[in-house]
Formats: sequence, structure tokens, C-alpha cells
Amino acid sequence: MFPLCAVRGLTNYPNGDSYDYEFARFMKDNVIIGRIPIDDNSVYWFCSLPFNPKATDEKGWKDPEVIRQSTLELLSDFPQEVQEMIENTDMESLSFTHLRYRAPRDLLMGTFCKGAVTVAGDAMHVMGPFLGQGGSAALEDAIVLARTMAQLGLNNVGSGSKVTIHGVEKAFNQFVKQRRMRTLWLSLQTYLTGMLSGTSLGPKKILYILLFKVLFRNPNGHIDYDCGEL
Repeated sequence: MFPLCAVRGLTNYPNGDSYDYEFARFMKDNVIIGRIPIDDNSVYWFCSLPFNPKATDEKGWKDPEVIRQSTLELLSDFPQEVQEMIENTDMESLSFTHLRYRAPRDLLMGTFCKGAVTVAGDAMHVMGPFLGQGGSAALEDAIVLARTMAQLGLNNVGSGSKVTIHGVEKAFNQFVKQRRMRTLWLSLQTYLTGMLSGTSLGPKKILYILLFKVLFRNPNGHIDYDCGEL
């Protein structure tokens, strides 16, 4: 798990909101809050903050009112518009999550298919939300898996036809092989970004910064990627 937790919610503005259709982010210390309008009357927001096992009672945070009040206390120094957004949030939309990830070493060494069964998407490479690439990576999985199966002639199987387990297994093995390094680097970049956000100044933060500078010199490398045609 990351040393971070997240609060998410939706706020409705019956008379319309004044926000532009753009993503806005506010940051102070290790607390980040972001918002993006869905339409003229609805805004999605999230808050990322350090996870403190001693001060954070996850059972208590299942209560929407506890989530709202605790979040307001944590953001007391943020702009008034942010506090009003949380104060007026739809209580049923509130959620609290301790952010999780699959360790990069598991992606490097893990087995993600066996026989005629494989996993993809979050089941294969669950990662933090810091790069906004979780859903995109799952779509890449779908394209690569479909293409791999088509290349082995598994796209023209009619109803009632038999498909050999060997053929499916071969397709799945190729799929995992093609996706392993892409998801490894994507997960590693997400991991370092999350650890930077959740770590205070000190030797660990310096180490994460150095690793980030060495391994990811191109800050847009995670989006400058083409998984190929379907």
C-alpha cells in the first residue's frame, strides 16, 4: 500500500458552478486536492493525503459524515471555494480509500496466465492514480490481447467450434510477454510519484527524486506510447 489515502466525492451546484472546464489542483505540504467539472452543475473532486495508521481509523471513515468533517478539518487552510465544495458535497458519493498498488517486482516476476485463464487491467497491474494511466493501460491490454488472439487465428471461431487450450494458452503467454515491460515501467513511475507525494523531506525523498530523474528523464514518456493497431 502507498503511505497515502484518498477521499473522493461529487458536489452538485443547482444554480450552476463558476468553474471552467479544466482540471484544477491545489497542493499544500503533502495534501493535494483536485477538481474537474462534469457539467454545468456537477463537480468531481478528490483529496490525497498521507496515511497515518495511528490517527486514521479506517472503520470510522466509512461514515460519510465522518469523511466530510475530517476532510474539512484537514483542508482548513485551503481556499474558501474548496471548503464550500466539500461542505456541499453529495453525502452518498463520498468514499475513503487507502491507496494500493502492485509492486513493480511482482510485475516483473509474476505469472499472469495459466492454461486458458489470464488476467488484465487492474487485476494484472493495479496502480495508484497519480499518472491517470490505469484505465488507459487496461484499454491497451484489450487491444494487445485481441490482436494476439487474432494473429493465432482465434478471431474466426464460430459458435460451437472447438478451440484448443494450447492455442489459447499460447495467445495468453504472448499477451503477457508483450505487456510485462510496459506495465512494469508504468507501474514503477506511478510508484515513485506516489512515494514522492507521501514522503516528507529526508533521505527517502531525496532517493525517490534521484531515481525519478535517472529512470524517467522524459516526463511525458508514459503518454508517448503506441501499443499498435487492433
